[in-house]
Amino acid sequence: MTESTKPPAKPPSAPPPKPQTWGWVEVYVEPHDALPDGASMRFKANSQPQPVRQVRYESDDGDDGVWQVSAPTTEGIPRPAMACLTDDSGAGESLLVYGGELGLRLRMGTLEVAETYLLLAPDDGD
Repeated sequence: MTESTKPPAKPPSAPPPKPQTWGWVEVYVEPHDALPDGASMRFKANSQPQPVRQVRYESDDGDDGVWQVSAPTTEGIPRPAMACLTDDSGAGESLLVYGGELGLRLRMGTLEVAETYLLLAPDDGD
């Protein structure tokens, strides 16, 4: 067989695709009256962060349902909370819901709860 009649060489097999990551999400919540401990956490984002307006959530008092969620600013202006998928060592992949300097505000009817951030099952964000 001459050089020109040899079958083409097979290209090396490609490595399996790596999961898409979108960088890191820094969650920094300043201590204030509603969240006196504040928070400083870093999460690897497995999906592009998107605005989220409601989540399925159960408060520490057992109030379960779909809650409106926002991220108030230090000026008191409500902004949309953000959510992305992230790795959670204890639960596999989780939905990270986060806000800004003052964390999150969750409202359901007359109830209001402040959280620094939430890690939820991936199907709990609406």
